[in-house]
Amino acid sequence: MPIITAMSERGLHYIEDDLSETWLEDWAGAGVAEIEAYLAKHAKFLTFLESQES
Repeated sequence: MPIITAMSERGLHYIEDDLSETWLEDWAGAGVAEIEAYLAKHAKFLTFLESQES
């Protein structure tokens, strides 16, 4: 097992990405995608809980 593990599934971060013209849109898009994934997971859990009450 490696001693050093990755902190993110997205891989390495390159400084060139911060210098691109679309860095803000890319950053915001990634954040929105993570929030949407979290909310979808939460909605599935609520659906599961509601099905258990019946």
